[in-house]
Amino acid sequence: MAGGVVVVRASEDKKPVDVSRETVVVEDADGTAGEAGVAGAALETGVPAGVVESDGGYGWVIIAASFMIHFVAIGLPSSYGVFQAAYKELPEFAGASSLSIAFIGSLGSAGLPLFSIPAGRLTDKYGPRIVCICGAAIVAASLVLASFTTSLWQLLVTQGFLFGLGTSVAYLPGLAVISDWFVKRRGMATGIAVAGSGVGGLALGPILRALISQLGWRWTLRLAGIVGGAVLALCALILRIRTPRKSGKAIDLSLFKDSLFLRLYGMSFINSFAYFVPFFYVPTYALKYGMTKDQGALLIGLLNGASGVGRICLGFSADYIGHVNTLTSCLSLATLAILLIWPFATTFGTLLLFVLFFGFFVGGFISLTPTVIAQLFGGKGNIATVTGMLYNGFLLGNLFGSPIAGAMLDHFTTVTETGKVTDFIPAIMFSGCCFFAGCVVMFSLKLSIGKRRFFVKV
Repeated sequence: MAGGVVVVRASEDKKPVDVSRETVVVEDADGTAGEAGVAGAALETGVPAGVVESDGGYGWVIIAASFMIHFVAIGLPSSYGVFQAAYKELPEFAGASSLSIAFIGSLGSAGLPLFSIPAGRLTDKYGPRIVCICGAAIVAASLVLASFTTSLWQLLVTQGFLFGLGTSVAYLPGLAVISDWFVKRRGMATGIAVAGSGVGGLALGPILRALISQLGWRWTLRLAGIVGGAVLALCALILRIRTPRKSGKAIDLSLFKDSLFLRLYGMSFINSFAYFVPFFYVPTYALKYGMTKDQGALLIGLLNGASGVGRICLGFSADYIGHVNTLTSCLSLATLAILLIWPFATTFGTLLLFVLFFGFFVGGFISLTPTVIAQLFGGKGNIATVTGMLYNGFLLGNLFGSPIAGAMLDHFTTVTETGKVTDFIPAIMFSGCCFFAGCVVMFSLKLSIGKRRFFVKV
């Protein structure tokens, strides 16, 4: 059966097609459908012939695999604050500034948007499985190689650049495949999947801190690379697409003429400068006010854990009150947490309040951005490529956001008779102002979609 195409055919009585049960018919060039073609479609998508189920079934297996991909690919970079504190005290990196050490983690985080466009395009072209396996191999190799480094620039190449490349190539397939398997419950499903990054940060922060204390930073990196790479590879074997993807442009530049895409891209770009600042500097902030390193690692874990809970809860609520509405509210409340709580958090209790409140609502930024992409641009078919294009907006912020905050900390550090005193307020205000600017852009997007009506589900 040559020249077959996949179409969605409505029933003969002209009743609306239930989007949760899409009928896939494979037709020849002359419009006739054959049994072999239907079987071929079923083989390609991994679902029963004739009907492709969404919002359930094998989709939940996909969500479980995506959860673990997020656990490793995002949980490890989010826990870099533990390595930041450790590297600062190592004799190998004596005299290194907060800026230079933070740049390692920023480069690792920037790898996701830096390589998001080719990762998305490869996923649309070759499928999620093989692309994710390649990412798993790069993640394992990068961290193992980092364990043998002897200078800061070598860490920049391995734990920074290579690790960022690996996480991007592994992450995009696990994220983009979700919108293919869920329609009506897309927000909840995406929230559960991306909660893996929060749970990963919750678990990995204290674990990495304990491993560094017991085994040293080199063996900690080796174990993280081997175990993390193995988990990603196993999850990759589970991934598959539900419906065949249509061929699209590698980079659809016409999207940059779409005001909605530009504003969503701008929101991501601005907020990316601020997102990782609390994740990187809460441990060192805690040390300033007399808390222990273990308490600092615990706070990072709880920050990631609260983010994970927020991603599930806010993803669930977004299916009922609107994805754009929920994302706008999340960004607003996360901004208030940074500007009104963090500057006054000088005890473990108040800092705990900040990480739980901020973590919960900033989780919506992670879980709802891909669902808004699918809501606005999913009809283009090549959703992985479109997602990669928008995630490319995180590049400069992920790369320079935390180093800018680190440079502020270095600049506002003074030496007294009792030691060094660091003023964190400028870095906190930098993060809060970025989030505020992103909120303004998101409100503009919300009003445009809602036709200037504020209380409307969008």
